[in-house]
Amino acid sequence: MDFLTRLFNQAKELFDKLERPKKIIIGAVAAAICISFVVLFSVSSGESNVVLFSELTADDFGQVTKKLDEMNIYYSTTGSTSILVRPKERDVILTKLAQEKMIPKGIPGWKLFDLTKWTETDREIDVKYMRALRDEIKRHIEALSNIEKADVEVAITEDSLYTDQKSNYTSAVTVYLAPGYDKLSQKEVKGIIYLVSRAVGNRLPPENVTVTDEFGKIISDFDDELDRAKAEFDIMQFRKKIEERARVKLLKDIREGLERIYSPDRIQIVRLNMEFNWDKISEEQEEYSPIVMVPDDPKTPYSERKVTKSLTVSEKNTEEHFQGHGFNPEGPAGTESNTPPGYKASDDQFAKYDKKEKIVNHALNKTKRKIDRDPYDITKVSVAIAIDGVQALPRLSNGEYDLDPTKKPVQTKLSEDELKQAENIVKKAINFDDSRGDQVAVENIMFDRSSYWESLREEFRKREQMKRILLAALIGVIALFVGFILFRALSKELERRRRAREEQLALEQQRMREAALRAAEEEGIDVELSLEERARLELQESAMNLAKERPDDVAQLLRTWLAEE
Repeated sequence: MDFLTRLFNQAKELFDKLERPKKIIIGAVAAAICISFVVLFSVSSGESNVVLFSELTADDFGQVTKKLDEMNIYYSTTGSTSILVRPKERDVILTKLAQEKMIPKGIPGWKLFDLTKWTETDREIDVKYMRALRDEIKRHIEALSNIEKADVEVAITEDSLYTDQKSNYTSAVTVYLAPGYDKLSQKEVKGIIYLVSRAVGNRLPPENVTVTDEFGKIISDFDDELDRAKAEFDIMQFRKKIEERARVKLLKDIREGLERIYSPDRIQIVRLNMEFNWDKISEEQEEYSPIVMVPDDPKTPYSERKVTKSLTVSEKNTEEHFQGHGFNPEGPAGTESNTPPGYKASDDQFAKYDKKEKIVNHALNKTKRKIDRDPYDITKVSVAIAIDGVQALPRLSNGEYDLDPTKKPVQTKLSEDELKQAENIVKKAINFDDSRGDQVAVENIMFDRSSYWESLREEFRKREQMKRILLAALIGVIALFVGFILFRALSKELERRRRAREEQLALEQQRMREAALRAAEEEGIDVELSLEERARLELQESAMNLAKERPDDVAQLLRTWLAEE
């Protein structure tokens, strides 16, 4: 105590020696420390917040916090999934939220198994499992966009001890549609039924699930007969398509094979019928075969294969021998035997016993097969084919067709060997099997080709007529060309003669004019010439002078004029 007093006095002396600002700072720090301790003690001594809701979805978290803000209720959050409130206010807040229908859809589901008790019984575990399963199914259904709320109940039936058959569960589902949806379609209802059935397991068949709406009306009570009829019709249509595809393929193979031998116009497949068996067959086979000790060598022409029927796996031999008196039962030691006198008298009989036992286990080659047949089998094939013979028009000695319509075409039938070969080809193409009743008919029938022969004759007639027309046209063109040439020659000759007459007439007139001029000049008479005559006279004089000076050029010019004419 004295030590504390001295320490306090020393601290007081040091504090008194300090300056005024330092004293203020120290006082403020001490006051802050005291206040902090007081707040800390008050907070720690108070009650901690409790969880109102945990693991909420984003939508539920936003709606609940918004409602709490509207109600001016204090709360705190942990992340975006949990809401904490004061312990004393929790019940009041839950009541207010329930009045506003703001309680979120908190479904425990498999969280029921997060906490376990060592005192739980098997029955409690089963009930907890079914509760968790029911809640998970409910959560799954409510996750659908057209379902706002759903109630799921599953009835667990107990198995009887006096029967081997297990009783099935039953389930009832009530759905509340979301705003904007009037009803569920048949496929949507089936989806809910199968969702519940598959979630519970094979103890709950789909027909044991009943779905009702919010008004208690059963919406899962619809008849599947129409759907089954549609499914069967679709299957029939699908099978018909497969059958037709197989028939067309086989028909194409037969036709292509025969057309390579005969011309396409000589082949006519009258009918191709195929019968199918769509029965599903699955069988299991178990075969026993001998054990191969030495395999066969494929390189040698003989077989070295050695087999044995079986191999000894285990063997047991037992032998027992006994001879002498049999065992005479008597009472306990020290007491008189109660064996009857007659039995004692026969006790001297000699007994002999012998036993032999031999057990041998043999091993065999054992083969197990599980065979699933094809989806369909062809049970019967029927084919009818007609092949035309060789037909042609008669020919003339020069090799051309005889177009006389009174003469019949030349027809050559197929021989029996050719028909047999064609039949064998068709049998190989269809995998002919006499045991299943396949039928193949190949006949030689002369096709009616009268229209073809008539068209051929008509074509030859048109061709001959065209030849005659072309020949006449060619002759006409040649005659026209020769006439044109003659006309041109005559025209040129007549033109030449006309020009010669005109030139001769002009020359005579010129001579007469010149003679008149000379006579006038000799008599001394002045003759007035016109301008044209004077120009023509000057031109003549110039031409005469030019002809005298350059006779070669004038001759070339005259030749050019004559060539142009």
